[in-house]
Amino acid sequence: MATAESQSDSAAATEQARDELQEAIPKAAEKLTELLDADDERVQIRAAEAILDRAGLSKAKAVSSRTAQKEVGGGSMRDSDPLGDLM
Repeated sequence: MATAESQSDSAAATEQARDELQEAIPKAAEKLTELLDADDERVQIRAAEAILDRAGLSKAKAVSSRTAQKEVGGGSMRDSDPLGDLM
């Protein structure tokens, strides 16, 4: 069972680690920005994705054209089975 003192030491160590990581954020952001100009296009893409993800712009989900058409209100979409009229 952990004592109050060991819990306090653990909390202090966690807080110190958090502070160190917080201080490294500008350097990490700078490195990602530099990698946008890397020679390897794959590195550029990974850096761009990382930046966009952290900015809250994640990958779009895949949507069928029928679903997209229905969501934006374009065209006439029937809820029935389109093959049902043939039978």
